[in-house]
Amino acid sequence: MGLRSNVFLLCALLFFVCLTKLSLHSRYPNIEKLIKKDGEFYVDSPSCKMPKMDPFSEDIMQFFKRKEFKECSTDNDLVISQFDPKLRQYRIHIDENTADKLLKNVGNATIKCEYHVIGRNKSAFIPDNDFSFSGPKPLIKSLLVPKDIDFIIVQCFAVNAKKELELLQENAFLFVQDRLDNKTDNLGGGRPDEESKPNVIILGIDSTSRLNLRRSMPKLLEFLERPGWFEMQGYNKVGENTLPNLLAILTGNAEEKSLLEGKFRRSSFINNLNYIWRRFKKYGYMTAFGEDCAQINTFNYQKPGFKNQPVDYYLRNFINALEANLKTRRDFGNVFCLGRRLSFRYIFDFAKQFMQRFQSKAPIFGLFWSNSFTHEDFLGATALDRVFWEYLLVYDALGLFERSIVLVLSDHGYRYGVTRRSATSGYLEERLPMMFIYVPPWFRARYPQYVENLKRNRNRLSSSFDLHMTLHHLLQLNVTSMSDFSPSLQASQCKECQSLFFELPYNRICSQAGIREKWCSCEPTQTVTDSKHTRKIALEVVRQMNQHLEDRNLTKLCENYSLKMVLHMDRKMPVTDESVEDDERHTYIITFDTWPKSAHFEATVQWNTQKESLNMNVDEISRLESYNEYSKCTKDPIIKKYCICIPFK
Repeated sequence: MGLRSNVFLLCALLFFVCLTKLSLHSRYPNIEKLIKKDGEFYVDSPSCKMPKMDPFSEDIMQFFKRKEFKECSTDNDLVISQFDPKLRQYRIHIDENTADKLLKNVGNATIKCEYHVIGRNKSAFIPDNDFSFSGPKPLIKSLLVPKDIDFIIVQCFAVNAKKELELLQENAFLFVQDRLDNKTDNLGGGRPDEESKPNVIILGIDSTSRLNLRRSMPKLLEFLERPGWFEMQGYNKVGENTLPNLLAILTGNAEEKSLLEGKFRRSSFINNLNYIWRRFKKYGYMTAFGEDCAQINTFNYQKPGFKNQPVDYYLRNFINALEANLKTRRDFGNVFCLGRRLSFRYIFDFAKQFMQRFQSKAPIFGLFWSNSFTHEDFLGATALDRVFWEYLLVYDALGLFERSIVLVLSDHGYRYGVTRRSATSGYLEERLPMMFIYVPPWFRARYPQYVENLKRNRNRLSSSFDLHMTLHHLLQLNVTSMSDFSPSLQASQCKECQSLFFELPYNRICSQAGIREKWCSCEPTQTVTDSKHTRKIALEVVRQMNQHLEDRNLTKLCENYSLKMVLHMDRKMPVTDESVEDDERHTYIITFDTWPKSAHFEATVQWNTQKESLNMNVDEISRLESYNEYSKCTKDPIIKKYCICIPFK
């Protein structure tokens, strides 16, 4: 009898395995081509199935090509900046050998150098979009930079008989000035115990999925796989573009309702948000924020930015001044070179100086964000790989990784172009940005339970709201559970979100992580092949888009749409019995082209099969190509997505 029972159980088990495989293949047609051989899912729980896609699948590699990295200049620096540790001041000086070489090319001439001081124009209507620029001041051989100067541009000319012949070289310098002299708490006994107040550094690269990281940046990935690094493979974005995803990290609220209501057009609104760096400041941290590509900065694109400087060290006005005054070179679709240097280097040199100035004096919190390589071109990451890797090596040599919690992350994957239009993995690439967290050796020794939780959480569903709670946790590492957190610290948009140092729920669903249905990557999809069905839904989507234009009084500004073609439609498949749709209502992801201008859209919609009715939010529709050229008649970031401006508007 026992033998028969065992045989029965074995047969039942085999039947269950076969049934599971059958179910899996019905939900993921062509799964063998899409999923890596070493495992099927990033997240594999009863309520979340997040497929592990192959970064090197044929449908994406046909567009993949490594780009060559080109420095902005290869000549030697005529003016050099150095920090004097005894005086705790910067000194700039003219390099005589370089000067002699440059002067040989212009005949009988001498060198004349002068500098302009860059500052924040506090009296400007929009201070974040302006800068102050002093008149020329002479630079004779060297200058001990006064502590009240943060940024300068230096110009050196070849002159003959007081007549300027030509500009020899132009350079810009930033100085993270040490202004701790008059502060009290942190100076008495030097820097506080780094185990109670660790440095917190966030290094961000725009539009980089965890898949494209593997495809494009092998050297960076190799560094991020060193001991102490933990990749959150189930990290899912919570909003469309940079702003909501960064706000979720920095404030605990993606503020998408505020975007729809146009509140971000007022600088007072942006200033009044409760940024995490304010809490770090209250705990004695020095704070910094730098971002390249001024025209598309997170808080400034179609928005007024900060009326008051938000952190101790802020790079916005410096980058503005450089883009306005230096010769620029565009590459990968963005301002790439500012004079003789990469815009990227200004941001990551800023981070290096910030670390150097305070590593023995005060704890630091810094956010350093780059758009220049990756915002417009998913292949730009291939040129960035070595540059980013070399900076991490420099930071390592400075001791950053001995005393700091470091985050290397992105806001989202690539949102338009060939990865979204043609690659099967594009839908997931957009929703699954890279996210790595590093904890130093002392942290691993002192908090082994947190390290174990990071290991478990690598393959749990997580979001930027969890990351927000993790930042709060770093200011109170002695707490033992989320119940020890003050309710006032909880992410306002996700009350169930928690620190990554605590174990995330195994059976978590997207809503519990603050991730809306549109962005949720937990549900498998099945391609719909019934062309009549797909066209019927697409026509209703376009009809509702046109109705939306009418309801928002946009018909005199924006063209009406007509359906050109349906490119693809997937149906989201329920994962658990609890999430099964009713028989009448199904959720679809549909991509389609419209006239005019062959605009390319993606919409997540609910379709009632009995009533043949559609439920969708037009404001949540995604545009899968760059649309700025056709949407210049409006500055509203939401309307821009679906407005094709009527000519001459």
